[in-house]
Amino acid sequence: MGTEGGPALLFLSPIMPGVSGNGLAMRAGATLEALAADYEVHLLVIPVAGSGPGSESGSAGEPGSAREPGSAREPGSAGEPGEAVRRWCARILVHQIERHVDPHFGLIAGVRDPQEQLSALLAYPRPSLGRFATSASVREAAELAAGPHYQAVHVLRLYLAPFAEPYLAARELAAGAAGRGAGAAGRGAGAAGRRPVCRLDLDDYEPATRRRIAGLLRQNGDERDALVQEWEASRYEALAAAMLPRFDRVYVASAADRAPVAAQYPGTDVAVLENVIRLPGPRAASPPPSASVSAADEPFTFLFVGSFGYYPNDDAARYFCGKVLPLLRAAAPRPFRVRLVGADPTAAVRLLAAMPDVTVTGPVADVTPWYESASAVIVPVRAGGGTRIKVLEAFAHERPVVATTAGAEGLEVTAGRHLLIADSAGDFAACCGRLMRDPVLGRKLASQGTAFARLRAPDRLRECLAV
Repeated sequence: MGTEGGPALLFLSPIMPGVSGNGLAMRAGATLEALAADYEVHLLVIPVAGSGPGSESGSAGEPGSAREPGSAREPGSAGEPGEAVRRWCARILVHQIERHVDPHFGLIAGVRDPQEQLSALLAYPRPSLGRFATSASVREAAELAAGPHYQAVHVLRLYLAPFAEPYLAARELAAGAAGRGAGAAGRGAGAAGRRPVCRLDLDDYEPATRRRIAGLLRQNGDERDALVQEWEASRYEALAAAMLPRFDRVYVASAADRAPVAAQYPGTDVAVLENVIRLPGPRAASPPPSASVSAADEPFTFLFVGSFGYYPNDDAARYFCGKVLPLLRAAAPRPFRVRLVGADPTAAVRLLAAMPDVTVTGPVADVTPWYESASAVIVPVRAGGGTRIKVLEAFAHERPVVATTAGAEGLEVTAGRHLLIADSAGDFAACCGRLMRDPVLGRKLASQGTAFARLRAPDRLRECLAV
């Protein structure tokens, strides 16, 4: 169970960590594994993002908005921890948030008129996922986690930052006591020695991500949800301004995010905690199908893996099938098929299965077989934040990738060496056609991508997490 007898650390996660599943669960799992190497970890799941390893994504249950990354279940469902998570933790606790929804938010959800509901939502002072952080909820979570003296507190995602308030307040009180008179100084020093180091992992910077999603929604003609995402961005900005300067260290997933966050919050220690990937075992060591002798007899298979409850993934599937696919069909040198794999496909994504040679699977227990049968992986994502674990996952399974610039964002990859990059429908179709025509290129990209993934194993996080 982690470093038994070592310094105690409290890890606040919005999702049950896992070694597989959606990107948030995988980031939580990799962080947990790294922390367990040096700490006795006490995991407190505050499941505002739903369940983790067994699902991909789903609705956050907020009125009038695009859906959140998370799980196929509503907030409040944590799911069961896997064997590895149990091994890494001294305790696994789940905070029951269902009864802690802010009453004001509950009233908004009950408004029937769409325009009135939108107006009420835009006046709500917190981001929607902050609706569970009532004072009673924060207090109950702290009581649930009580027991050991925590040397450190690690919080994943900005919307959980309010749950660190008891530990931040203790730290600030101790620091204040240390600054008073001689007698008080001794007592304050003792208190300061007991205060936990508090760290916040933003993963991505929500205000910027939400504005990008708003732009994509507006581009697609959805003004209502664009307004909601802009409202979310403004509320996350206010939350970040209130909380970030109080943490000892703040993490982001990429250097591209670090620069603007550090500039906006001078004096805050901002560091990069990159996304990492676990390479699959020998079962997935087969060469890319595009390189096999019999590949010419089989349809070339394009794979997109995503959480379709997350709007950028929903848009990516519709964009590829609606804009790229007709161009690819007109110029394809051989038969091909498209597989859209992931939980919570919307009605619009499910309709794509009516197109010839397009499969929409819904949730799958294990993505590895789908990668093994793929000739290439597509990441036609046009908005988002942080870094794309789906690109690292494709690299780890030794599959060539075609992505947009946004799809490869935050990864220090080189177009033409690790993957192909295309930002228009015509260019994306042309890159897909290149891979169909040139198996040598596919093998080269797959090999370089796998080498890139090998350098981003979970053990890379341990040094960055040491404070």
